[in-house]
Amino acid sequence: MIILICLLKTIIGYFILLFAGTNLLGLIVRGIIPTYVKDVDGDLRALPNISSSKNLLITIAFSTILIVYFFFLYYYWNLGILSAGLILMFTRLPDLLFEMKTGQKINSKIMPQEPIYLFCNILGWLMLPLIYFSLCHLN
Repeated sequence: MIILICLLKTIIGYFILLFAGTNLLGLIVRGIIPTYVKDVDGDLRALPNISSSKNLLITIAFSTILIVYFFFLYYYWNLGILSAGLILMFTRLPDLLFEMKTGQKINSKIMPQEPIYLFCNILGWLMLPLIYFSLCHLN
């Protein structure tokens, strides 16, 4: 029963770390790098100016929230969870940059086939054992 609870905590923790890290990283990166969207004709169009003071303030605010997020991961859990959160966050970075550059969400039909995407995908799934070990065996 204890192993089942640990597996459940691992799966829930994985998705929480993935969701929180991806969204925080996305908010910060989108404030630094221009994002493109497809218009009705299918042409790429850059979103409004990213250098405005409002966008800069939002980027700084979410960068501060990211630092607080890392502190809480370390303070309330341990170094293993902090490491897993960092790695999960940065394994989503190539997907985010592709999405921003092409203006399309990644799906199975338009998934890039470069080695970095495969490496990041495998590394993201390898965080499950780290999270399991960190939650169930480290104090």
